[in-house]
Amino acid sequence: MADPHTPTDPKTTNNAGINITDGTYQTINSGTGVEFDFDGVSAFLLKNGAGASRTFTVTVPVPSGSKLDDIGSSPSSKTYAVAAGKTQYVKNADAFKDPTTGKVKVDVDGATCSIMAIKH
Repeated sequence: MADPHTPTDPKTTNNAGINITDGTYQTINSGTGVEFDFDGVSAFLLKNGAGASRTFTVTVPVPSGSKLDDIGSSPSSKTYAVAAGKTQYVKNADAFKDPTTGKVKVDVDGATCSIMAIKH
């Protein structure tokens, strides 16, 4: 699977902003989603190219051996409703990194959707 990392956040060296026009979106296939290496991702863009609203689901990982179930707590996945033809900016991408695999997993409930990860 192609790596959706394209633009790099330049704020570590200057304040020029992020040029996302040079970035490449990766298609998300409904039901199988996309999984990518976290490796310095600070945010990502969820793009809905469809003519109807779509719900993107970002898996919130539970570290093995965490014992969260023992205390009646288990995090649920985070969902983002993105209107037709719109793009959603998601910050703090590190919250979705699986500590075991180092990956982030995103799925969507329909076709014509994509993601672009922004590295810092």
